[in-house]
Amino acid sequence: MRFDSRAAPNQTEIETIDGRRVALRLVVNPRARRVSVRIDPTRREAIATAPSSRQLKQAVRFAAERAGWIAHELERLPQGVLLAPGALAPLRGVLHELVYEYGRTSARIEAGAPHLRLVAPAPDPALFEPRLLRFLKEEARTDLHAAVARHASVLGVRAARIQVKELRSRWGSCSADGVLSFSWRVVLAPPHVLEYLAAHEVAHLREMNHSRRFWALVRQCMPDYERGREWLHQHGCALHAVARAR
Repeated sequence: MRFDSRAAPNQTEIETIDGRRVALRLVVNPRARRVSVRIDPTRREAIATAPSSRQLKQAVRFAAERAGWIAHELERLPQGVLLAPGALAPLRGVLHELVYEYGRTSARIEAGAPHLRLVAPAPDPALFEPRLLRFLKEEARTDLHAAVARHASVLGVRAARIQVKELRSRWGSCSADGVLSFSWRVVLAPPHVLEYLAAHEVAHLREMNHSRRFWALVRQCMPDYERGREWLHQHGCALHAVARAR
């Protein structure tokens, strides 16, 4: 196995034993304790991380030793779902047909067969995807604000702010100052998955760890939280494939 150091500074390639070449993105993260390699299912690429720039070569060697595993994991990723007219995409766990319509009104959901129709009007077809993304993010924000409020009331805590955005490596996070961040893609999943993620991050407002006390708080918010966690474990990659970076 070998790697190509002539690529861009933050990009290289490694080669598997059977001659396949695999792209590898390089990241320096001072908070990392050791070199590591992971798969980003949204960008559909492998990422090697090093605690410092001096350890980047070590991180590349580490990834090269696992080139076969990297290639296998990339091949296993679900096929992407583009947010384009005619495609089928999930919303709250239900498939919807994506429909373009000329106009400037808000996106809407209509009855249809065999699937519901998610209509996103736009003055130009090129604006269809950004209009649809805006709608999905607003739907996610509405659902998450409601879920966070419910769970925060149970635990007697309050989030400083709720953010809905593109998260690459997490479904949600809680900062030390009480800001909760969520991936907009959670609105694509069945509602109990969004409830689990909201309960998870709200519990971090009390316990910034994953101790037994933390999981007891999650259960206090959502007694059957394991159902949402297991669904995400099994189907999370498929959600990442929706509107994946191209």
